[in-house]
Amino acid sequence: MSSLVSLIGSSVNSSKGVVKIVATENVIKARNIDPLGSLALGSDTNKLYIYTGAGWFVINTSPA
Repeated sequence: MSSLVSLIGSSVNSSKGVVKIVATENVIKARNIDPLGSLALGSDTNKLYIYTGAGWFVINTSPA
């Protein structure tokens, strides 16, 4: 898990908010040409996703 966190952190730091995408979860997960650190909002799930080059991952938006 720590390697995933490291990869996401590196992607976000170098490519903050590169692409803004609003689409269904299936459409988001089918995308694979977006720059690292791209952000997407699932219009059907209200979840926030980040692209790491290895795929799309859900960002936990629950309060700590």
